[in-house]
Amino acid sequence: MATSFDEISVRVLARTVVDRVAVREWLDEMGADEFEIPSEETVSDPALLVALAAKQCYMAFQPGLNPNVSKVRQDMVDYLDNVLKQRHGSVLEHAVFTFGINGCSRVFTGEMNRHRAGVGISERSMRYIRYTNIKFWMPECFREANDDTVDLSEKKEASRDLLEAQFESQEAMMAIFADIWKEELLPASTFHAKKVLTSAFRRGIGMGIATGGVWSLNLRALRHIIALRTDAGAEEEIVHVFKKVGQIMIAQVPEIFGDFKEINGSFVPEFWKV
Repeated sequence: MATSFDEISVRVLARTVVDRVAVREWLDEMGADEFEIPSEETVSDPALLVALAAKQCYMAFQPGLNPNVSKVRQDMVDYLDNVLKQRHGSVLEHAVFTFGINGCSRVFTGEMNRHRAGVGISERSMRYIRYTNIKFWMPECFREANDDTVDLSEKKEASRDLLEAQFESQEAMMAIFADIWKEELLPASTFHAKKVLTSAFRRGIGMGIATGGVWSLNLRALRHIIALRTDAGAEEEIVHVFKKVGQIMIAQVPEIFGDFKEINGSFVPEFWKV
């Protein structure tokens, strides 16, 4: 039976890690022998890479390295705040986070996959994967709230029932398809033959089906998408997901995302269009 569920999971599968030995060699090669590389406990690796990229643009690692630079910001957070303030956004593109997202729908991926610049996408296939157990994310606008009127509560219940019935019907349809083509779907059949049939079957499944994928985004893209996709006008499922992403980024890279504040449910940055 198709079932709805409340949570879409968002996990960081990987993120930029700085090779401090190589960085030390790189700095010494440029004559920046006085520059001390901060520890991961002091500055997160993604933020450190951004700072290193920015500083090398001006050779601003230490006074005197560039005759035009007589003083440098010693505090790394202060320095990165200035990078954001100056909209030196290109240096944010060097640091990358990879997210594994499970339970999101094709509604979400249709919205999400419009973002191409600075984003790597590996979406779960519906051509190769044959669904037997269909799940879906229940839209928040159909869920009960404490301040619902009787009329609104009845509408929400009817809408939930209708959506659940539709997915139960789709799950039953997939079982019927499998029965009709059972000889062609036997283990001994070729993968190509199964793929062709699975691709045909999926046309009967609604875009609300739970799916998932892996998305890699650089920090510049993340800042843009978090601000855009938690806005009050954004689609509710992508808001649901990117509120989680925003919380992760503020916690893990506060030097680059600490200017974001949650205002009326939206994540709003102090520094726009970085």
